[in-house]
Amino acid sequence: MPLPDTKPPLQSATQPAGGKASGDALAQCQAQLQALSRQQELLAYGISHDLRAPLRAIDQFSALLQRQSGERLDEGGRAHLQRIRDSAARMGHLIEALLEYSRVERAALEMAPVDLSLQAELVLAELQEAEPGRALSAEVAPHLAAFGDEAQLRMLLRHLLRNAWQFSGERVEVEVGGDDHDGNLRWWVRDHGRGFDARYADKLFEPFQRLHGVEEGSGSGLGLAVASRIVARHGGRIWAQSESGAGSTFFIELPAGPDQREHAR
Repeated sequence: MPLPDTKPPLQSATQPAGGKASGDALAQCQAQLQALSRQQELLAYGISHDLRAPLRAIDQFSALLQRQSGERLDEGGRAHLQRIRDSAARMGHLIEALLEYSRVERAALEMAPVDLSLQAELVLAELQEAEPGRALSAEVAPHLAAFGDEAQLRMLLRHLLRNAWQFSGERVEVEVGGDDHDGNLRWWVRDHGRGFDARYADKLFEPFQRLHGVEEGSGSGLGLAVASRIVARHGGRIWAQSESGAGSTFFIELPAGPDQREHAR
């Protein structure tokens, strides 16, 4: 598949002689941006944490009502009560996703060589175990390697493969492959699911953006945003190509590690 045009390199922040005032202003702006980002992360964490207690109460008391008085309710009443419990469970998943989203930025990265092929196989096994009734056809290229934080790269693969799983039918077909591109590792996750309209590809990686309705999947709307954050923290980039009804391919490009650069010489 053709690759999109690469983004222009970042401009150097080095100031010419005599530009101390501009340099100080730039440093001040950068510090303010970092502080704002930190405040947003803490806010998301605090909101997510404080929502757990009332949500737990809603779930526990609705479960108690269901056990003690469920038989006295008519069919409509039991359906409403179950809807309350289902909504509480969905809210719980959303809170966990918000916590994960805030943790991704704050976690220290432990950079080391990572066996992506192994991590992909492990994630696929998890998905198959959770839904053994679905047929899985997976092709994972051997010896895919990256340099990064193993836990975060596994999380990245989990979100991409879960996305493929979620938007496929009873038979899930997925491919994980990769190659070298201009000294960087480029790899991809390809599925044969329902796909999406390519005009909205950029929106995929924004929080709570869904190109399919909430009723069409159980996702939080944060999975691909988390994936994008992980890639950004590793100094890489992520993009997607798709056609409605023809599946999707997610591309990730990461800088090569020291061993990979040495091997490429």
